[in-house]
Amino acid sequence: MADASNKSATISAASTHTYGRFIIDARQNHFVADASTGREGPHEAPIATELFHASLATCALAVVTDAARKAEIRNAVYRVDVSSTPDDNDGTRFSQVAFAFHFSGVSKSAAERLVKEFTDICPIYNTVARTTPVDITIAVA
Repeated sequence: MADASNKSATISAASTHTYGRFIIDARQNHFVADASTGREGPHEAPIATELFHASLATCALAVVTDAARKAEIRNAVYRVDVSSTPDDNDGTRFSQVAFAFHFSGVSKSAAERLVKEFTDICPIYNTVARTTPVDITIAVA
């Protein structure tokens, strides 16, 4: 099995006998993705934009929870909501990507440090942030 910490990644995607349905292979994991209804896909499984959001959210929480563990922050709860806004003038891109972080059991300053760790090291985030405006909000309960 490939080392999960390896920075390079390759996935494979293949069409199925159902129009607009695809099987994605990532290492030994397999899952279904669909084309959007605009492409006449079934739109039952996640679509590409949702998978894009999921990759950003996964990187965010992976970095935040690891940084919290290293800082010995215990019993905290973390959530992030990721959304994007289509560009009205260019249908091939987003005009903005937004992250809404929600923390429970940590101080506002600790939450800000954890999010900064994410924005400093996540290659997916930085690829997006270098080309698209990003909005980040942090809420602490």
